[in-house]
Amino acid sequence: MNRLVTDRLGTDRLIALDLGTSRVRAWRSRGGVVFDEPSVVAFDLDRGIAFAFGEPAQQMTGRTPPGMTTVNPLSAGTITDFEGARVLARLALDQARASRFSLRPTVATAVTVESRGIHVKALEQALLQAGAARALTFPAPLAAAVGAGVPIDQETGTMVVDLGAGTSDLAVFAFGQLVSATSLTVGGNTFDRTLAAWARRRHRVDLGATAAEQLRIAAGAWDGDPSARELEAKGRRTEFGTPVLATFSAEEVRRAISPAVDVLVDGMGALLAKCPTELSADITEHGIVLTGGCARDPWLSQLLRDRLGLDVQVADAPETCTVRGLGRLAGAAGTARTADGAAALRTIAAAVGD
Repeated sequence: MNRLVTDRLGTDRLIALDLGTSRVRAWRSRGGVVFDEPSVVAFDLDRGIAFAFGEPAQQMTGRTPPGMTTVNPLSAGTITDFEGARVLARLALDQARASRFSLRPTVATAVTVESRGIHVKALEQALLQAGAARALTFPAPLAAAVGAGVPIDQETGTMVVDLGAGTSDLAVFAFGQLVSATSLTVGGNTFDRTLAAWARRRHRVDLGATAAEQLRIAAGAWDGDPSARELEAKGRRTEFGTPVLATFSAEEVRRAISPAVDVLVDGMGALLAKCPTELSADITEHGIVLTGGCARDPWLSQLLRDRLGLDVQVADAPETCTVRGLGRLAGAAGTARTADGAAALRTIAAAVGD
């Protein structure tokens, strides 16, 4: 595998870049994951420039004075703010490059399985303007599967679910081919919005995006009696706009998120229903592999086990599976521009399986 990367693309010139809804990650063969920051950019509207990125920009979200704003340039697998995406990509590439004097890198990135041509083109243009010499695009679930070490080249069927912040990509593989796949606009952000709407409706408390996310993660991580665990979140009262430290039980937080989880379960069931009977039987025997940041939630993985009646396994370091898989795929793809097509997939699957 290392020989492929060195001979075809050059080790120092290959960078894998996962431009996610919530985080941007960059990987290099000689350093692993070398960049991991929130997907947030702060702009000075009066001067028309970006002045903060990543963690500093995220800390400013909801606190910017007039004339300044923060944006999340990617949502549900597509670019919603081209300049913000270009700025984030440029920052990640500059930090991932071997040196400031090195040649422009070849950059591999992931797209959802249902991305349209115009969305892929916008992503490629953002990368090229950010300093890439060439952009390679791969299906997100394929990159996640490779990064998780799933044996997609075998004859038995395997199912991978990549749980991101903006989307969840579902795919079934067999014989090195992507047999069936779909992308759902359900992810961590959906869970947070559902939770915030519930808190506003039931408790008359407005929760910000960060507070809702922290509340969801805390409720999902609790492994004891959920009804006995009380969680606190900072918000404000809807009637008066005054600050409040609201208290919720882990159990009611989980119940509030359940409707959004139901959409995910229905999508997984629909994808399984499309598969041939033999592949469904393989997945029933071997289970499903979860990747992505939301896969770290033990309550969610257990809920999927209960709802689907299948074994659900969480990949090691699930949040970095996609970016690590992109690095392996780019090296194996060689001079190919994209990873679609059955023949290309079989070649890549065989190479990364070594």
